[in-house]
Formats: sequence, C-alpha cells, structure tokens
Amino acid sequence: MTSASPLHATRRGFLRLAATSAALAAVARLPVASALSANGSETVFFSAYEREILTRVVERMVATGAAEAPAVRETRTIEVIDRLCLGLDPEVSGVLPTLLRLVEWGPVLFEFTFTRFSKMSDAEKDASLRAWMTSRIGLRRRAFYALRNLSYLGYYSQEATWALIGYRGPFRLDEEAPA
Repeated sequence: MTSASPLHATRRGFLRLAATSAALAAVARLPVASALSANGSETVFFSAYEREILTRVVERMVATGAAEAPAVRETRTIEVIDRLCLGLDPEVSGVLPTLLRLVEWGPVLFEFTFTRFSKMSDAEKDASLRAWMTSRIGLRRRAFYALRNLSYLGYYSQEATWALIGYRGPFRLDEEAPA
C-alpha cells in the first residue's frame, strides 16, 4: 500500500490519526527541541498558512474564558504539535494539512456560509467546529476529535497551562509528598 499524500485523505489515515492523537493526549509533557535540517534551518511540518489555520483552531478548542489562561500564541503549542507531526508516520500525519484546509473552507463547503473559518467571529468559529463534531459524516467527526486531541496535547503540555487543570508538574524525588 502506498503512503497517503496530503491530497489523498483516506478513512484509514483519519482513523490512524485519531487513534494516535488519542494515545498521545495522555503524554504530560513533550520535549520541544527544534528539528534542524542538514543546512541548519528549522524543519517544519505545516506551512505558514496551515500553521495560522491550526492556531485559530487551537485557540477555539482550548478557549476556557479564564483570565489566567495563557493565549495560544504566547505558548509553544503550535511548535509542539508541529514537532509531533514531524515524528509521526506520514500515513498518519499526511492528512493533516488537507484537514486544516478543509476546516478553513468548511463553512463554504459544508455550511454554505460564504466566509472562511479564519475570517469568522469566535462564536461563528465555535459553531463551525460544533458542526464538525456533530456531523452525520463519521469521517468529519473523527477529524474533529483528532484536531481536538492535538490541540489539547499541544496546549496542556505547556507548563504555563498546568494550573488550569490542577496539574502540579512531574513528580520529583527531591520534593516532599503531599499531605
């Protein structure tokens, strides 16, 4: 079987992505070292256009309304997701760029709203993502959950967000046990 290209999104690819992202969501913290190519430039999985769509999706997925919640753009969330996707099997991650473009143009394609996702208000973005989550099309629902899992993984792996979920950080032997 040949590897799925970004333009050839398969049901199996989305299923693998959903399963992989669900398993990775349990990871508390990923090391975020820059991936450097042979010429010393940073290697990235997503294009600048796709990173912007991903940022807007993640912003809505993790929106808590809490004043103490750091903004996605103030964290390394997108870099964590990008780095993770670089390390995944291309059959699993290869559909993500196409998925992000589908989310961007989804309001036009699925909801017959003549605006792109990135141009919508926050309430409209939430409604668009809700339509993905509750779609009668199973592939669309799985795509939503894959993006949600990646969003949570990227955002909540940031130390600045741990207090939002009551996580005090990794256990260290040099600390006293809680009372």
